[in-house]
Parts: sequence; C-alpha cells; structure tokens
Amino acid sequence: MFTLFGVAAIILDIFALSDVMKSNRDTTTKVMLMALILLFPIFAAGIYLLVFRDKGF
Repeated sequence: MFTLFGVAAIILDIFALSDVMKSNRDTTTKVMLMALILLFPIFAAGIYLLVFRDKGF
C-alpha cells in the first residue's frame, strides 16, 4: 500500500514540476514553486495542479 502511494506521489511531483517548467511564469516564481513542490511533495503538487496551474481552455 505504501509503495503504491509513493509511486503515485512521485508521478504527481514529476507532472507538477514539468508543468511548472513549461509555464510562462517568471524565473523567480518557477524556482519558488519548484522548491515548494520538492519540499512538500504531496500537498504542494496537489495544490499547484488544482489551483495555480494555467488552464488551457
């Protein structure tokens, strides 16, 4: 169970980090978002993807 949760967390983090790198934000904001995602993997990545992600529609 914990292994599945860990793999899901890593996939979520990779997706969030790649989305931050592709965004049109300034460099300082990107670095801060990436640091938060790496320091607080589950919570920061989830909040970023749900709230701060640029919606393409």
